[in-house]
Amino acid sequence: MKNQLSTEDIRQMMLQLSDHMISAETMLTNLDSAIGDGDLGMTMVIGFTEIKQRILGESFGSISELLLSCADAFSQKAASTFATLLITMMKAAGKEAESFTFIDTLKASRIFDAAVASVQKRGKAQPGDKTLLDALVPAADSLRHSAESGLLLPEAAVKAQESASAGAENTINMKARTGRSGYLGDRTIGQKDPGAAAIVLILQSFTSYIV
Repeated sequence: MKNQLSTEDIRQMMLQLSDHMISAETMLTNLDSAIGDGDLGMTMVIGFTEIKQRILGESFGSISELLLSCADAFSQKAASTFATLLITMMKAAGKEAESFTFIDTLKASRIFDAAVASVQKRGKAQPGDKTLLDALVPAADSLRHSAESGLLLPEAAVKAQESASAGAENTINMKARTGRSGYLGDRTIGQKDPGAAAIVLILQSFTSYIV
């Protein structure tokens, strides 16, 4: 278990995440084909392949530098709505982490809060609109509560993942209100939001490294 994460830990987490997201291509494509453009799986393969190549070939002096480099790598190759929001989140995380030499529960909470704020500003969506925010916001709220309660990072990560998973499941009964899915209206009810599912995968990968 890891109560704190160093720059090298974050590097290893991003390498592991890249492999996990690439292996989830079919699942993400199937989810996205039901209510989206069907390109989410391929977007993740392209973007995370680029991230993996970037961080295998470079060294990083700080967590912030690493996260910003990941955002830049993803933006070089991947282009989609989710890619834009993921890049936005990584940039926000990198900026928030400028003074961090390690990440614990409190710092993780600050990073997730920054990611939520950046996505809401960029995408104009809110929780309940059947988007990735329906998984990301519960995770951020959980991390904030864990930080306030003094929980160590492993327990906090598990709770955040569980909250994100519950949030993603809740999207099955929601009607999409934004983006391409929003045009499908009631036809989106009964389908899990692919962006929310991708957030859960990210948190599952991070948690498996921490715990």
